[in-house]
Formats: sequence, C-alpha cells, structure tokens
Amino acid sequence: MIRSICLLAIAALLMVGCETPEGGYDRTSTGALTGGAIGAGTGAIIGNYAGHNTAEGAAIGGALGLLTGGIIGHAMDEQQREILERQSPQTMQRVEQGQPLGLADIKALAKAGISDEVIISQIRNSHVVYRLTTAEIIDLKDAGVSNRVIDFMINTPSLYPPSPRPRYYY
Repeated sequence: MIRSICLLAIAALLMVGCETPEGGYDRTSTGALTGGAIGAGTGAIIGNYAGHNTAEGAAIGGALGLLTGGIIGHAMDEQQREILERQSPQTMQRVEQGQPLGLADIKALAKAGISDEVIISQIRNSHVVYRLTTAEIIDLKDAGVSNRVIDFMINTPSLYPPSPRPRYYY
C-alpha cells in the first residue's frame, strides 16, 4: 500500500515539474521535489521492513533526497545555461531580459538542448505572434526545433488577441 502511494506521488511530480516565476522550467526545484519524494518513499519502505519507525525513515530519506535532487537539478540548469551562453550570447541576453525571441533565437535554444517546455514558456511569456512561411517551418525543423515548438509557434496568432502593438515575426 505504502509503495503504491509513493509510486503515484513520484509519477505525479515527474509529470508536473516546476517553473520559475518567469515561466521557465526549473530543474533545481523539480529535482529537489522528485528527490525528496523518492527519498521519503524509500525511507518509509526501508523503515517499515527493518522494523523501525516508518515516519522517521521517510523524514531522513526525504531530506537526503531533497538535497541531492536539488543539487543535481541545479547542475543541469547551469549546464544548459552555459551551453546557451557559449553558443548564442545574444539569445541568452534576450531570454534574461524577457525580450521577444526571433527565429534565430528559437533555433539557438533548440541547438543548446533547451527543453520544449522552456522554449514554449519563453514564447508564451513574450506574447510573440509568429506568422511562419513554409520555408521558415522547414528551416526550423532542419535546425532541430521540435514539432511541438513549431506547432506552438504556428498557433500563436490564435492565442493572443490583437493589441494596439502586437509583436509580429515573419
């Protein structure tokens, strides 16, 4: 029973993930939560089978998992940041300043291995409306941009109502 509950909790955490206040994917928090959940579940199971206090085992395992997961997640965040900074400092600057992303920026993010969730969050937060040509769609695909990101970009005109000064990229 305890095992089933722990597995469900872990699966839910992995599917949800965490976001920064700006809407970007946050591996540090997600790693900490996932590590904490796995550690708590493992600690409870070990404590139960070893004849010790299940709650104590869960607390110790959760704390260790939280710390370890947070450290690993943070290292992953920093690694992606360094790759993007090295490959395209202009894109990194626009991301940090919350500026609209052009097609070259989207390609740079994909090339740096940034997840679809982060790229889509950046697009969503900037409220950029893309009007992609067939050639641009093919170029994005050839550059390694996922179908999911391209599809989101194609659908931006329907996501944001017209405003006095919409941001269009052609």
